[in-house]
Amino acid sequence: MTTVCLTDAEAKTWPQLNVQLTTHLAALDATVKHLNEITSYSAVNLERQVKNLSLRHGAVPEAEEHAKFPCTLIPFQQNDKFYGREAEMKKIINHLSPKEDTNELRTYTIYGRRGVGKTEIALQYVYENPSGFDAIFWIQCETSVSIRQSFTDVAVALNLPGADRNGKSKTQ
Repeated sequence: MTTVCLTDAEAKTWPQLNVQLTTHLAALDATVKHLNEITSYSAVNLERQVKNLSLRHGAVPEAEEHAKFPCTLIPFQQNDKFYGREAEMKKIINHLSPKEDTNELRTYTIYGRRGVGKTEIALQYVYENPSGFDAIFWIQCETSVSIRQSFTDVAVALNLPGADRNGKSKTQ
């Protein structure tokens, strides 16, 4: 181990050197801070910041539409012998008609025992009011296979990328 012996003069200069180094480092920090402020408020840097913000928050181009609208996929024909049910039809029309003050999604459920005419009411509404919708799809829900096939048919009707009539994704 080596021991360094300082003279009295040298011992007095080290604290002064330390004070001078601290002063110079503080001055350098202030200069760097000042340069950062100057460059961050320069016209070029402000333009770059505006450009970055506009790219981050600007309008994104819409994806290319693959389908042609209106698009309707209903596996049943309209029942020419449908009659009555005016009260039910009026409720559906009032609920599903577009409202001017809102763009919220609206749904309507028809429920009841088997054989009471739920399907016929829904079909009648679809055939009487097609112009209020961009797309109308009928989803069969009896089995998981029929649901899957219905959604496959929708994807094919919309000409979605990867949709295959056989129900297999082209990306698999």
